Amino acid sequence: MLTMPKLIKAFLFVFLVVLAGCSTPAATPTPAEPVRQLPAITGIPPTFTPLPPGEQLLPTQPVITVTQEPLPTVPTKTPVPFGDTAVELRYTIPELNLDRRLQGGINSQIILVDETTGKAIKRANQAGVLLELQQALPDLLLSPVPEGCSGCVHFSYELPFAQEKAEGWLQDPTLLASLDNYLNVSLGPHFPSGTAVGLYRRATPFAPAHTIAITEDGLMYSWLATESEVTAPVVVEPAVLDDLNNLTLDDLADEYVTACSGTSPELLYLRQGDVAKEITILCPEFSLPAPLVPLYAQLDAALETKLAASENVLERPLAAFPLDALLDYKRIDGAELTIYQDGTAVALSGGEVITGTIGSSDIISVTTGLLDSGVMSGDLSLYATSIAPPDDGTTTPPPPQSLVIMRGDSGVLNGAWPEAEIPALALLNAILDDLLAGLTDTAVPEGTITPESTPSVTATPGS
Repeated sequence: MLTMPKLIKAFLFVFLVVLAGCSTPAATPTPAEPVRQLPAITGIPPTFTPLPPGEQLLPTQPVITVTQEPLPTVPTKTPVPFGDTAVELRYTIPELNLDRRLQGGINSQIILVDETTGKAIKRANQAGVLLELQQALPDLLLSPVPEGCSGCVHFSYELPFAQEKAEGWLQDPTLLASLDNYLNVSLGPHFPSGTAVGLYRRATPFAPAHTIAITEDGLMYSWLATESEVTAPVVVEPAVLDDLNNLTLDDLADEYVTACSGTSPELLYLRQGDVAKEITILCPEFSLPAPLVPLYAQLDAALETKLAASENVLERPLAAFPLDALLDYKRIDGAELTIYQDGTAVALSGGEVITGTIGSSDIISVTTGLLDSGVMSGDLSLYATSIAPPDDGTTTPPPPQSLVIMRGDSGVLNGAWPEAEIPALALLNAILDDLLAGLTDTAVPEGTITPESTPSVTATPGS
């Protein structure tokens, strides 16, 4: 006998069976039809429902629509003409056959040309020079060149951008000196055609730059950088050219340089036939070798005459070692002996000066003994210190020594000894002691240079 719970379960089972039998069988699957594209709907913007703020990975930014205006048309600029000329000037002296040109561009480059020789130099980063020229040239006063004045400085300039130009006789000493320095540093000093001997000196505290040149036919030119007119040449004695021909150019160095105050670089030009040599000189009294002294001394004397006539020149102080001196001996006891190239000997002691002469054989013995000592050196720092000791009280002066400075065939040498009685100085001591005792040698001096007579160039007016 079935109980009530069992009857209910049985009834539910029968109901589920009947329900399953009454359901419709599944249809046979058919191939899928192509998905039809819906026609585009215009006029309705797409919608988007953003997630709540707490579920967004990046915060939603408002969309801002920007309407871009068309860019304005920029006019094309004309390229800067960096290669164009900003300054051009020409500097000529017909008497000297000097013709030089300067051309500067707005790219800060300057081209320098020697129209006589064809040499050209380009210098970069010259903005400062170009600026100074553009400021100075418009205020320059140029008078007409006197008729027939071949020695006058002819000058012309042009400033294309300022549309200014002028030409005439350059007489401004400042601009004359500046042009001489700038052109000569770049192109080298100028010497007239046919020059056999020339010497150019740059400016010093005592004198402006100046030049002397002697041609192979015996004409001498000399002029200062500040002069607006070069005087006509004069005829010189043959001695100068004889001194030139006595030199062996191959034996000379390219430079003889020693640092000393109040001097500036010099250039000595020498030509024998087709062979020419340029020698740089600084502090000639303490650097020139003995073979060059006779020629250089005559050029120096002629220039001294030229400089003496100028108002803008100061007298140079005397050199501690004169140009025409062969040897100077400062003994440890304070006595001093100077021997000149002509054999003249001057002794100094206690303010007393005694002059005598010595023979060529003694001169050779003295110089040979000093060279053989092995002490002589081309470093003149010791000698320079001894003649100009420190005066500030902070540096201890060197101990007393016997000092010798001597002009040799290759330059100037010096030596120092802590005592006077040594073999290398024996003959010097004997000569010095004899002079101080009032004794003099009777030998006839050689040469033509004496302390009392400065070598000079005898000149007469010529064409």
